[in-house]
Amino acid sequence: MKNYKNILASFLIVLSVSSCKKQLEIDPKQQIDASTALNTTADVQNALIGAYTSLATGDLYGTNLVFVPDLYASDGYLTWRGSFTSYRNISSKALVANNVEATRTWVTAYAAINTANIVLSSLNVVSNAATKDVIEGKALFIRGILHFELVRLYALPYDASGANTNLGVPIITKAVKTIDNVNNKVTRNTVIEVYTAVENDLKTAITKLATVNDQYAAKAFLARVYLQEGKYALARDLANDIITNSPYHLITNSLEAPFRTKNSNEGIFEIQQNEQSNAGTSNDGLATFYASYQNSTGGDVGRADALVNTTFYNSFETDDKRQTDLIYDGTGARTGFFSKKWYSYFDNIPVCRITEQYLIRAECNFRLGTSIGATAASDINTLRTRAGLGTITPTLAIILSEREKELAFEGFRLHDYKRTKRSIGTFAYNDPKLVFPIPDREINASGNTLVQNPGY
Repeated sequence: MKNYKNILASFLIVLSVSSCKKQLEIDPKQQIDASTALNTTADVQNALIGAYTSLATGDLYGTNLVFVPDLYASDGYLTWRGSFTSYRNISSKALVANNVEATRTWVTAYAAINTANIVLSSLNVVSNAATKDVIEGKALFIRGILHFELVRLYALPYDASGANTNLGVPIITKAVKTIDNVNNKVTRNTVIEVYTAVENDLKTAITKLATVNDQYAAKAFLARVYLQEGKYALARDLANDIITNSPYHLITNSLEAPFRTKNSNEGIFEIQQNEQSNAGTSNDGLATFYASYQNSTGGDVGRADALVNTTFYNSFETDDKRQTDLIYDGTGARTGFFSKKWYSYFDNIPVCRITEQYLIRAECNFRLGTSIGATAASDINTLRTRAGLGTITPTLAIILSEREKELAFEGFRLHDYKRTKRSIGTFAYNDPKLVFPIPDREINASGNTLVQNPGY
């Protein structure tokens, strides 16, 4: 059973766990007041590790931040046939305000943000300047990407031509170290305020991480933010920087390798998983929902809940390796097409791959009529050649189609359709039904200072 804590109560950081539990199954029996716990560099580093551990849970990148955006935009793309009502309601756009997935993602994201804030508030105990910069950069990275994920799921989409004054999500930058620090009267910032805060956190993170490769994870996310905002020149230049200067590059001999090989040459930012530490093998985790096959001992792997829709499967060109190598037939009675990206419970989860940067650079160069780093045609055809296809002269529609096929089932579809103002089935890109509810329990805890989204 999944346990959920109110966002306000969960602001207390957990600094130690029971040794008999998996790393990701944190049992908060020993809650330590962070104001007295973080007295050394090691304490601060351990707290930072705790924030990264939160990212790997099923509440965040272990499942929901990758799975939900595709399930929400499942029309003609992904078919849900599982028994979890919370996911079925997301797929059918029939959510209620206490949807389990909306609640746990909100709560855990803000708990991780608070952990990052506690780290940032404790930097004075770190004496080594270089170490301090890296810790600060990583904490800002976590805070920035989670505010970004929250505003994309719980608010109407950013509009490059609009004022973006719709309600976003609360921007939390003050550390809550004890229950006395809790502010019950939390309010929502506007969408533009949240995006500005995200940009600032990631830009500062890049500066602080300038001496380590972690800078490229921050750059990859900032490029993603700029693309979502329609800031094409900024997104293009960051993508080009990553392609040109980072140690990451395309793997050309295997499309499956980035998902089977831990910390591969394509993986700019990966969620680390193994047999002792993973998002789940029965009721949570990407492989749990996406996989459907028998292992070498005849045991079933995966619940076969999320199938590749036949409409999407048939949209691939003949001999496209993104279809033949990354989609497979389910075994036994669990028939249908399934994504091979999420195939094993213990594989890493690549959240940012160099592939995305080629697609960002191609789209932005095309939109701007530029050829920074390469032409749009060159980048698209590089990816098509890797997929076993011939070269083409791209249009914007072709570039977006290539993006959809390259990044299929990696959590991009909902956000891409919103930023390009494409309908999802019968729902307009900005339909309130494509926005998560603010959890009821949070609104009640705030005394209704948190305003609910329309329709809930």
